[in-house]
Amino acid sequence: MGNLWIGPPGSMYEIDQAAKSFDRTADLGVSEFKSLGGRVTVTRNLAPVRRVKLSWDLLPPAHARALDRIARRADSSLAPTVFLVDPASGNVLTAGQALGRGVAKATDITGLAQWFTTSTGAVTESTTAAGAFTFTAADVNSAVAWRCAGTVGNFPVSPGLQVSFRAPTAIAALSTESVGLDFKGPTGTYLSTVSATGPLVTGTAPAGAAFVTPTARPGTAGAYSLAGACLTYGGTAAEGVPGDGLPPMAVTGYSDTPGRPLPFRNFGLDLVEVSSAAG
Repeated sequence: MGNLWIGPPGSMYEIDQAAKSFDRTADLGVSEFKSLGGRVTVTRNLAPVRRVKLSWDLLPPAHARALDRIARRADSSLAPTVFLVDPASGNVLTAGQALGRGVAKATDITGLAQWFTTSTGAVTESTTAAGAFTFTAADVNSAVAWRCAGTVGNFPVSPGLQVSFRAPTAIAALSTESVGLDFKGPTGTYLSTVSATGPLVTGTAPAGAAFVTPTARPGTAGAYSLAGACLTYGGTAAEGVPGDGLPPMAVTGYSDTPGRPLPFRNFGLDLVEVSSAAG
């Protein structure tokens, strides 16, 4: 498990001091209705929304200033949303991506567009199991890559951030597979690749990196389920870890009080997962 990172792609700030309190409970949006006869009906959101509440005691001035700039958007160039690398998350793929699933018949980022090919081969939806996706490798060079639902593109990183990726279970079971991490700059320009033979690769984002794209190459022609993939920040990717996603988040509140002794500060930050933010 690594440290918490927060900020925009390429400029995320690392907080290496453990938070005094850390609540990452997802808002399920559950509502209950009880009839006169005593029967209960429950409704809930289709997609739970992640809310994060963080607080630190005696935070060093440099960390406090960085969080203060993010909370108040003191830098006019900052976007209204940030990305939070949650040290408690073992897989930043979405829950659907980790299961190799998406919305049936959807061709956008909720379905087919969660993956793309980098050479030969094709990603398709199963004709027998709606919402389940497979990668068909046409030859030894066929490779598949993962998109970040939060950016509808590459996964955000910053220089120095450790990233680890494990191939889907069906591909990991082969003896011919290889995996890679393609690091890219702020505009998506390719920088470098860390690759490995086998199902697991771990690398550190280089200078100038703002994004990363994980890839897998089966090395053997055939059709493979995309279930079981894992992309981890600050740790080692493992099989079977549920996906948490890496959505854009907006700051909804913060507290900043002088610590004892100064110049340390007691700091709190509230964030919520959003689809967009304005202002």
